[in-house]
Amino acid sequence: MNPIYLQALSFQDRFGPGEDCIHSAADMATELGIAGIDIEDRLLKSFEPGYLQELAHQIEGRGVNFGYCGLIVDFKAPVSSIEDEIDRAKKLIDAVPHLGIESIRVPGNGVVGDQTVESTFSAVRDKFQQICDYADRAGIKVFLHNHNHGSTPSTGVQVTRMLDEIDSSALSYVLDTGQFQGSPGAGGHPRSADNSANPELYNSIEICAPRAEMVRTKFYFAEPGDERWLDYPHIVRILKTAAFTGPISIVYEPRGNMSSTEALPAAVRYLTDLFSTGP
Repeated sequence: MNPIYLQALSFQDRFGPGEDCIHSAADMATELGIAGIDIEDRLLKSFEPGYLQELAHQIEGRGVNFGYCGLIVDFKAPVSSIEDEIDRAKKLIDAVPHLGIESIRVPGNGVVGDQTVESTFSAVRDKFQQICDYADRAGIKVFLHNHNHGSTPSTGVQVTRMLDEIDSSALSYVLDTGQFQGSPGAGGHPRSADNSANPELYNSIEICAPRAEMVRTKFYFAEPGDERWLDYPHIVRILKTAAFTGPISIVYEPRGNMSSTEALPAAVRYLTDLFSTGP
């Protein structure tokens, strides 16, 4: 079975974005007997080495590991914000070794104002090249993260093109099942519970699955472990066909009434069953 991680940000329905999410995710990962947790930069109090080392000691003491640390991006900001993102990514790259983390996750940017998709794509590609050049010297892996919210890359074609155009051994790719164009949850707007993804989402997953070293599985309902908006039996079949054996990160963005403490164990059981049965 693929190693499973819980995205700590999933617990912000209970605690808001802060360190309590990290500890709650670690406690649950221990209870469920899974590999560990993934975190975001905004959950950390600081990048001060002593604080990070103590946090790592607390998490490892529970018998679980950190996976990646994500960089938060403002998708409504113009590409002029990229310079600040590059600086923040470099600081994160310097910080994560104190947590025992060897990879960061970075999304693209929003297509805003008078920007075009192509001009934004070029700016995002250049951003990743600079971040990866720095990460390569530090021995840190950079996961390109497909993300919609009007951003790029958000299709399978855009993702594979960007992966091909960035020249760095530090570059990797995390496939987010809920953040391609065609996902009802990707626009950031509330939808009705009976919405389902468009076929283009599954086409993008099929295109990208052979390139993925990690998968972020997005859940919106998880009642009673199933997912109303995304067809996970279909998604898992695609991943198995692509011979995907990497880690799976579970992300919960509630649209129903289940709390994270109920939904995440249900999602772990559901995915474990899907990956363990059938072709």
